[in-house]
Amino acid sequence: MSTEFDSTGSLPGTETGPLNADRIELSYSKTPIAKGFGSLGLSAALWQSDVFANSEASRPACPHTHMIETCLFGGGESSLFIDGRHLFHRRIVPGSTALVRAGEAPRSVTYSACGQCMHLYLPDKLLQQSATEEFDCPGSVELQQRGLQEDPMIAQMGRLVAQELEAPSGGSRMMLDSVSLAVTVRMLRTWSSLSEGTDLNNASGLAPWQQKRAIEHIQSRYCENLSIADLAAEARLSPYHFIRSFKRSVGAPPHQYLTRVRLERARVLLETTNLAITEVAFEIGYHSPGHFARLFRRSYGMTPTAYRRERNT
Repeated sequence: MSTEFDSTGSLPGTETGPLNADRIELSYSKTPIAKGFGSLGLSAALWQSDVFANSEASRPACPHTHMIETCLFGGGESSLFIDGRHLFHRRIVPGSTALVRAGEAPRSVTYSACGQCMHLYLPDKLLQQSATEEFDCPGSVELQQRGLQEDPMIAQMGRLVAQELEAPSGGSRMMLDSVSLAVTVRMLRTWSSLSEGTDLNNASGLAPWQQKRAIEHIQSRYCENLSIADLAAEARLSPYHFIRSFKRSVGAPPHQYLTRVRLERARVLLETTNLAITEVAFEIGYHSPGHFARLFRRSYGMTPTAYRRERNT
């Protein structure tokens, strides 16, 4: 699960700034397969490990950011040391998840590795804000160091992020924001001092004016890389409350509704214009015709080309 970093690398600036995908890449001079940044502060990097053995990586502590590392496929054998203390020596399999909390200095020793892993860089500020707004938790919440755990939900969200990051546009900010909040809630529920039975705050649906403004914003700017923060500001809500309230009112989370709007527009363009499939994809906000075609087929059971042919016969 560990990546083949130069063990002599340093990470300048972590004492005063957040850890993120750019800082890791700069420090270790290793380029991830893909990386992305949400508007809420979480960033992510997808790393590929070819078959190798006996590498070591260290970095100084960052007091502002937690790092969640999950194996997406492949595996290996690795040890992790935190602040000089041996935490685990385990076989890594898909779904294996480890946490480096803000303020901890990790050193990993990888004996063998092959596959892909996802790093999620979670600002502590986002964690604390979510604990307050989602769980009505007063005071500070601490993540608990649990060593290496099987967490299929984190791995599943990591795969969703990987799919987004590998798109030519670098991924949908709205999707990354949605996953950011889902990851944060997951960490609070299962990796923190909060009990698993702690209930989420009840969220009502959007007020009619909030729903109207949010939907109009999506429908008028669907071709842009919108973020949850953009929409939440229109409704004058926090991102946390907005996502849950929007889903309750509309029946789908914002990123799914945005996809629905884009694909409906694509159907109109396919039926009424001679634009090439690539041009249709660009027109509705997708930089990858292949990504657009996959989404279209998933929704309508046929490719855009087949859809156009069927409608024109």
